[in-house]
Amino acid sequence: MKTLPAAIILEKNKIATKSAWLILAEITFNDISSTVVRLARNNEDVTFESNTYTAFPFEIDTINFEKGKIPSIVFKVSNITRLIQTYLESTNGAVGSTVRLIVVNSDNLAADLSDLELTYEVVDSSADVQWISLTLGMPSPFNKRFPLYKYVANHCNWVAQFKGVECQYAGAETTCNGTLTRCRELSNSEHFGGFIGLGKGGIKFV
Repeated sequence: MKTLPAAIILEKNKIATKSAWLILAEITFNDISSTVVRLARNNEDVTFESNTYTAFPFEIDTINFEKGKIPSIVFKVSNITRLIQTYLESTNGAVGSTVRLIVVNSDNLAADLSDLELTYEVVDSSADVQWISLTLGMPSPFNKRFPLYKYVANHCNWVAQFKGVECQYAGAETTCNGTLTRCRELSNSEHFGGFIGLGKGGIKFV
């Protein structure tokens, strides 16, 4: 059950008030540096959790419950200045990025409103001269690779991310062909990402 601070509940129930309910958006792009853009649907900047949310036009559509599809919501950001479009062009349309939507009260910015926060993943995007439209929701399970890895006897699954987290090679060499022989030459066979127990002949279904 969602809970809210007493001061917020009292503010919500007032017939008239000088405070305003604001929507903040925090977009974390899936680029190398995980660039974060913070926007406020307001006529002036908002400081929340020690971060500045820049006043910027954006709109949030109602949730789409179209039959046979995963529920989604369209988050539209003004594209007049082309500010956000720059990030879309460098991150494959921002697909895989996250958008955090936050509701705050202008007179109670220090209140704990975590129950009014929602975080979505960008599953699609489009842009025209007026708006950038980010479709938010859950990624379709049908677009996920299954099984996650290829089960090959003498080929390393980590070769595409040579020196990455799984590979863990930290030497001076800059190339790898993904074979166990090469992995042994680099003294890194303990991190080999192949399945040598499968043997080299035939097809295995796991």
